[in-house]
Amino acid sequence: MNLNLMIDHHQFSLDTPERERQWVERRKFFNDYCVNRWQWNNFPKWHYVADFPLHVDFEASFRCNLKCLMCFRPHIRRQDWGDMDFELYKKGIIECAENNLYSIRLSWRGESTLNPHLVDMVRFAKETGIKEVSFITNGLLVKDELAHGLIDAGLDYLTFSVDGMYDNYEKLREPIKFDQITSIIKDFFILKNRIGNGLPLVKVQAIWSYMQDCSEEFYDHFKDITDLISFDPEADYSMRNVPQDPMFLCQYPWQRITITHTGEIPLCISDWDVCTHIGDLRNQTIKEIWHGNEMNNFRQQQIEGKRLSIECCGMCHRPSTKQIGDKAAGKHL
Repeated sequence: MNLNLMIDHHQFSLDTPERERQWVERRKFFNDYCVNRWQWNNFPKWHYVADFPLHVDFEASFRCNLKCLMCFRPHIRRQDWGDMDFELYKKGIIECAENNLYSIRLSWRGESTLNPHLVDMVRFAKETGIKEVSFITNGLLVKDELAHGLIDAGLDYLTFSVDGMYDNYEKLREPIKFDQITSIIKDFFILKNRIGNGLPLVKVQAIWSYMQDCSEEFYDHFKDITDLISFDPEADYSMRNVPQDPMFLCQYPWQRITITHTGEIPLCISDWDVCTHIGDLRNQTIKEIWHGNEMNNFRQQQIEGKRLSIECCGMCHRPSTKQIGDKAAGKHL
């Protein structure tokens, strides 16, 4: 059976080749990054299960301070809002460091900056030996003491979600104003270059449908206050039964594992509702879950083309999202 494996197929660059190259080369651990990306791209193709995940997502917070119109959160059945316990987080990070994990991301379904221990989480991961720490944010709180703290703690890169410009942005991201988020990003960019030796790297990420009519203006607006600009296709998260590509082979079972703020581990990062619970960091290790029966069965079902028999896979938007990509829309500006 010839299944179609697409790596990172839902995110595309809007930037120049030179800035894309610098985005990679300016990482602190460039050689380790290259090895990690090689593994990331090839292990799923070979169905090779590494001894430990290549990347771990820790959900710093399942709370949010916005109600964005295009967000999946209103369509989540589980609403056990909260933040990750710092001691539970430390347990996970220590295991990750002991297994020489390259990267973690401190976000999933919520706004990470709402966790009061976020700076300590970044600092602990870096001091324990995690080479790359990042998270995605709406940006509203990334200023003043928090901005200084994240830079000082050693955050490696930060992604701001900015969908569209001016009125279009403000309709989606109420109550943030476009000039307000621009100012926050600009101030953070200047600050990290002044006191952080250029780190963390700063990326602005948009949903294509909200900025396709102003892509050149969008790029010109942010290019001098960011290190990279990218975009995602849009997904309609209100759809529970989405059209599926039966030949799609997911790469995630060979790449990453996600830990909710409570310590639960879902089958996949796209399993927003934790439809399939495969483990719990509170009483298990990441490694035993990674090599457990549930994950091994998940991988085998992918290989055998039985992905759609899995509940969260049947609701996944990644294999059904229209792929527009660099060639169609993301021309280098």
